[in-house]
Amino acid sequence: MIIRPAELRDDETLLRIEKTAGQGDRVRLLDERDSFFSRAKQFGDYVLMVGENETTHRIHGVMAAALLKLRIDGETRMGAYMFDLRSNPETNTGLSRAMYVLWRAFEERLLEQGAEFIFGLIKDDNSRSESISQRMGATRRGGKKFLVFPAFRRRAVTLSVEISSSVDAAQEYRVLEEHYADYEAWPMARDFAHMQSLYDDCLLAKLQCGGSSLKIWDVSHHYTRRVAAMPPGLTAFGTVMRGIGHVIPVPKVPRPGEEIRVWNVIDVMAERGTDGRRGHSCKRQAELRALLATANNMALEHKVDHLIVATDDEEPELAWLRRASILPLSYNIMVKEYRPVPGLAGKTYLDPRYLG
Repeated sequence: MIIRPAELRDDETLLRIEKTAGQGDRVRLLDERDSFFSRAKQFGDYVLMVGENETTHRIHGVMAAALLKLRIDGETRMGAYMFDLRSNPETNTGLSRAMYVLWRAFEERLLEQGAEFIFGLIKDDNSRSESISQRMGATRRGGKKFLVFPAFRRRAVTLSVEISSSVDAAQEYRVLEEHYADYEAWPMARDFAHMQSLYDDCLLAKLQCGGSSLKIWDVSHHYTRRVAAMPPGLTAFGTVMRGIGHVIPVPKVPRPGEEIRVWNVIDVMAERGTDGRRGHSCKRQAELRALLATANNMALEHKVDHLIVATDDEEPELAWLRRASILPLSYNIMVKEYRPVPGLAGKTYLDPRYLG
């Protein structure tokens, strides 16, 4: 088998492989990108490799990871964020020998680049991917919740909200660095020109209310998201809701295969008190509710179906928000160490580049 970097000529094949490999067993999500390389280009340094049959030249699979300098337990460590691992069902059955050979070559390349550990996000009902990651030596080291909030009717905004359509990457980095000082996996790279281009491409708006803020991250111009499969009960519920929707506004429950439009809500920040603790919970909740109501109303204007709010499992101040979600999607942070990283535990920062 030929192990080589992925090339633009592979794009059509890789996109076809991606369409057969959705995320999740119960609610199966499928993303259709404009180019398989669009996600890799969000990172400054990445490894994207394929395994190709030397006789037929058919691709067995693809693996991709971004190399990132991260702050962990007060030190700068080199991590490899794995954002793609896909086997071609047209050439492989299960975790084939070819994928194992590709993995070993891929792993060796990451180690040559200085990776001390590999990590990634796996949907908690994606049993096949989690099993593969465990067989490769990864263990769970935390979790993320992506909270689904449908946008189907306008909501009252009770406080004044400031809306900015752009941010300065260097200034924003300093604000975030201070707020997330007690979070692990903070990105240490200061390539502000690259980050500015990413903000200009994907940041729809930054909303601020008092001492609280959040960002709306829109990558829908790079991919189409579909629900490939749902449990029978949810499918039946969707049929009922679509009938009611002819009379009153109701949340969209898509048919299997139907496109859904989503915005990601990231960097949900509440003001810290002067003593280092978070501000009064009632004030914080009122500000965040005003921000989310504003985001909801903006989504309606843009015909967006759902807001997906990213939170960490270890953020107790957002527990009320997790309880309010109609469909919290849980993801496990899976880590394989090459050098011990015991500090990679507790709250971790979610880099927006992980979301496309």
